[in-house]
Amino acid sequence: MTSKNTTALTDLHRARGPRALPRRRASLLVEAETVTAIALRESQPVVLGRARPADVVLDERGLSRQHARLVWRGGALEVQDLGSTNGTWVNDARVERASLRPGDALRFGDVHAHLHLTRFDGEERAAAPERFAAALGEELERARAFHRPLAVIALRSENPERSPGWERALRPALRPVDRLAPFGDRVALLALPEVGRAALPAWAERLRAIEPSLALAAAVHPQHEGDPDALIAAALDALRPARPEGPLALAPDEAPAPAEPAPGGAIVVSPPMRSLYELVARAARTKLPILVLGETGVGKELVARALHAKSPRGEGPFKALNCATIPTHLTESVLFGHERGAFTGATGRAAGVFEQADGGTVFLDEVGELPPQAQAALLRVLETKQLVRVGGAKDIEVDVRVVAATHRDLEAMVEEGTFRADLLYRLDALTLEVPPLRERVEDVAPLAEAFLARAAEQWETPARGFEEGVLDALRAFHWPGNVRQLKNVVERAAAMALGPRVGLADLPRDVAAAAPGGLEGAAPADLPSEGSGAVPPLAERVEAFERGILRDALEQAGGNQSEAARLLRVPRRTLAHKVKRYGLA
Repeated sequence: MTSKNTTALTDLHRARGPRALPRRRASLLVEAETVTAIALRESQPVVLGRARPADVVLDERGLSRQHARLVWRGGALEVQDLGSTNGTWVNDARVERASLRPGDALRFGDVHAHLHLTRFDGEERAAAPERFAAALGEELERARAFHRPLAVIALRSENPERSPGWERALRPALRPVDRLAPFGDRVALLALPEVGRAALPAWAERLRAIEPSLALAAAVHPQHEGDPDALIAAALDALRPARPEGPLALAPDEAPAPAEPAPGGAIVVSPPMRSLYELVARAARTKLPILVLGETGVGKELVARALHAKSPRGEGPFKALNCATIPTHLTESVLFGHERGAFTGATGRAAGVFEQADGGTVFLDEVGELPPQAQAALLRVLETKQLVRVGGAKDIEVDVRVVAATHRDLEAMVEEGTFRADLLYRLDALTLEVPPLRERVEDVAPLAEAFLARAAEQWETPARGFEEGVLDALRAFHWPGNVRQLKNVVERAAAMALGPRVGLADLPRDVAAAAPGGLEGAAPADLPSEGSGAVPPLAERVEAFERGILRDALEQAGGNQSEAARLLRVPRRTLAHKVKRYGLA
């Protein structure tokens, strides 16, 4: 029988012996008195029930002894009811057999379950920082939609004898739904879906049983609100004073706003940004709804936060929501809340974003993605200052200022009939447009310096400055992804740099090519010049580039291959193989 721990994990792979694992797996999160994560393997049946011989046993009265058979096959979950008394239900319809995909509602009698994709297994689970942040964003949206907890634990190893990759030893303690990623040589981050504050001491004990030298800190949704960057920043900030001999440190309940490029707000250097933030200061004093326009990645949420901070309601709550990430059938519940029993999975009353932000500001990013029914409900709230929870009948008054944002042409959507004209008129009482980064080149250098300083502080990357020509390349690049792309490029370069300064060779090739003189400053000595005759094959150019990087690392490490491997953040065996291949020994 499955024990009633905070979160129980049934791993049938271990129970039934070794088997080649698929690259894409799934888990079923069963929500009863506790949450049980069932690891699903390709074409491997799992029987759920209240007693043996079921594979997964849950002591729940609503379940039959052998209630249902589950099979994960070809990217879908096949469910077969086994003649249960209380039935198997999909989207409120009782079924004998059904095929489910993420987003479908499933329950066994009165026991609810949610299908959860596991994107990484084995080596892939130690994802790069940007992949970790993306996966955390998906988990955060799911946690908001289903009103579930989500913990982010920051770990720092104080064991000097641990080689790079020390965090891999922790994986046997993790569940299929967990995410682990290294953030520098001694720091790693762990995302734990369905784990709340009360369960953190048990997790700390589990992790330290494997690695006693760990200093641990955590941020927990919903106590700590914000986007993935905010949760990561809160956990890392709490990690600084943490020690292995002390308890897991918890970030303060009022988590900081998503990390900004410089203290005090957005970088405001260029004339277009100065003009914009002068408008922000004037608009903040009004009660008007505001529509923020701009390309993806320009910093529309920073504008919304500045509007809130400078307004009379600046001491009130600020709630940000990306409308594009909410499952369509849960949009109204997330926005306006729901009553118990309003739909499958609504096990209790829950306040929506608008109730949570009463007296403050709601930021609706990508508002053009709202489905028609949610558009109508939002219009009613804007007009009446009242909302009704899903499944409820009572009008609830709310005092909320709405700031909406989009990169789409809402007027064109109105003409197409996909966006309500009356809602557009309500939202754009005042419009602010954030200029793209290519139109405010003066902001590039201070933004890059702020992102580099943040990477050095939070991830312990070695670089603290830029070599000559790097900032020129950054200023010359066209930045189709705007500030978000610049942030990713600088953080990647900070991780790739071998010394105290980021060089052109550490930048992506297309960014480095924007420098005056092109890639000349970025090419190692081994790389033939463009004017030396016929252009060599791509494979030879890549090998020459790699040979130069390896030689530089070995010189910096004084010929010590272990140290060179640490500098390059690669396994020593990989470095030794390449050193032998290129004749650098």
